[in-house]
Amino acid sequence: MKYKRFMLFFLPAICSLSCTLNADTIWLAPNASTTQGQSWYAKSVEKLRGEVKHFDDKAIIFIDESSGREVRHVSSRVLWIEWDGQSDLEKTLRNAFANGKDQEVLAGLSEVLNQRPPVWRQQWLTMLATVSAWRTYRGRISLELISQLDKRPLPLMVVAWLPISWTNRVETDVVVRDAVDRIDDSSELVRLAASSWLLTSSHRQLSLETLERLMQSKRKEVALLAEMLSWRTKSPIEAKQFVKQWKEVVAGLPLVLQTGPISLLRDKMESSGDELTAKHLEWSLDVSPLMDELIWTDGRSSSQR
Repeated sequence: MKYKRFMLFFLPAICSLSCTLNADTIWLAPNASTTQGQSWYAKSVEKLRGEVKHFDDKAIIFIDESSGREVRHVSSRVLWIEWDGQSDLEKTLRNAFANGKDQEVLAGLSEVLNQRPPVWRQQWLTMLATVSAWRTYRGRISLELISQLDKRPLPLMVVAWLPISWTNRVETDVVVRDAVDRIDDSSELVRLAASSWLLTSSHRQLSLETLERLMQSKRKEVALLAEMLSWRTKSPIEAKQFVKQWKEVVAGLPLVLQTGPISLLRDKMESSGDELTAKHLEWSLDVSPLMDELIWTDGRSSSQR
C-alpha cells in the first residue's frame, strides 16, 4: 500500500535487530459494531505493528511490537499486511506486478514459493499471479491457480484479489473458452471468476445459471459476491430503482471485499445517467484503504491492452 512507513530506530537495549526486522504493519478495518449507520463514510483504519505468527480464514495472530504480547483479531478485519521480512525475490515479484510486467510475475512465482514464505503469503502471491494470468488473457492458467488455492480455506484478504470482472468489459474468445471449460469446476471460486468473464459473452445465460447456484453457497462471501455479479445484467432503469438496496448489501460485506462491488455500482450509475450517485460511489473508492492495491479491478493494465 502507498502509505508512509514508520521511521524505525534501532535500539539494541530495548529490542534486538532481528525483532525489529520481523515487525509487520497490519491494517485492520473497524469493528462492525462501530460502523453502523456510517457505511458510506470514510472509516478509521487501525494500523498495528507486530510479527505475524498465524493468519488464516479465522484469525490473525501476531506479537505486538510495543508490548511483546500475543494479539488475536478476527481474520475478516484484515485489509492489508505490509511485511518487512520479504525476500528480494518477493520484492521483485511485487514490483513486476505493480508495473504491469505480468510475464515476469508468472515466470517468477515458482522460485518465490520455493523459498517457503508463510502459508498466507504463498496464498496471496499465488492469487496475485492469477490476476497476472487473467490480465494477459491466460484464463486457463488463472483458473487452475484459483482451483489449487481453493483447496484450503483462504483469508478474505486473499479472496479480495480474485480476478473477478466487475465491469462489462468484453473478454477475448480465448478467455471465454477457458471460462466455459471450467464453469462446472468443483471450486466455487473458479466458478465465480469464470462466471464473471462470461457475462458479456454469448454464454451469458450459462453464467447467470451458475451465479444463481452460487448464491446458495454455504460460504457467505461467495453467495453475496455471486448476487452482486448478477447486477451487471440489470438495465439502467432497474439499476436506478434498486441502487439504494444494493448499497446496503455491499455495506454488509467485510470492508476488504467491497472495492470490486462498489466499482460495479459506480459503473451502473454512470450508465444509468445518475451522475451524482456515481460520484458519491467514486468518492467511496477514493477513500478506500485498498484502492491503491486493488486498482487493477478497474481493468487490465495499459501495457496488456
